[in-house]
Amino acid sequence: MFHGLNNQFLYAAYKISATFADAIGNTKTGVGTCFFVKNRHGALCLVTNRHVLDISYKKNNEKLSGYSLRRVEISGKSGRLGDNYPEDNIAFSLAPNVNFHPNPENDIACITQLVPINADAHIDYFIPATFIATLNDFKNKLSVCDFLAFPGFPEWHDKAASRPILRTGTISSDPRFDYSYGESVKGACVAYEAFSYSGSSGSPVFAVQKGPKPGTGIDFPGFRDLLFVGINAGHLKTRDNSHSGISYFYKATAISDVIDT
Repeated sequence: MFHGLNNQFLYAAYKISATFADAIGNTKTGVGTCFFVKNRHGALCLVTNRHVLDISYKKNNEKLSGYSLRRVEISGKSGRLGDNYPEDNIAFSLAPNVNFHPNPENDIACITQLVPINADAHIDYFIPATFIATLNDFKNKLSVCDFLAFPGFPEWHDKAASRPILRTGTISSDPRFDYSYGESVKGACVAYEAFSYSGSSGSPVFAVQKGPKPGTGIDFPGFRDLLFVGINAGHLKTRDNSHSGISYFYKATAISDVIDT
């Protein structure tokens, strides 16, 4: 299969831990996945879901509204000098200077000015700006049944070696339009048939390459290069609270709204 991915793409996913505290010192912690992407100015930005960094997001719970984000911790792999082989573990904290998408329906949070609290903030694996899907890509190059892949840190990631795992799926809704499901899922969404679980929130989603890459002067009808298309945000449940088999992601164009401002 000509998918355009290699093992290095797995390490674009980092584990994120967010600590919240209220006025009297009670704390709560949540974990998920995040990634780093370069914006159009060449700066690295951290991206994850808003519900990872905003504990009260879309929750009808007054007690949670008294908690604020106090600490953001990142862990992942660093690349070996020379061949970028994922050899060593890294862990660092960032100042919680978070920007949310201006449309609160878009479950997107970004840290566009990376201020490390400790010195070990070495980011070798990130998504280049040239990979980011544009509005034109969603209108003309992406289609239902396109294969997707999303690395992350669900319950079943490699805990002994602290490595993410990759899951796959296919686009289910028309990517030219925004998908919605009642009041719970709105915004710049696409539905896809995939099994997103707790811990996968914030995973980068890639549309894998379609067809073999043509050489110079050769045209393969239907070829599309690998694209970064968005951020995984959750899954839909059945009436008995089981996984429906349908997950959803927010479009890369909505991420660009935040990181490119």
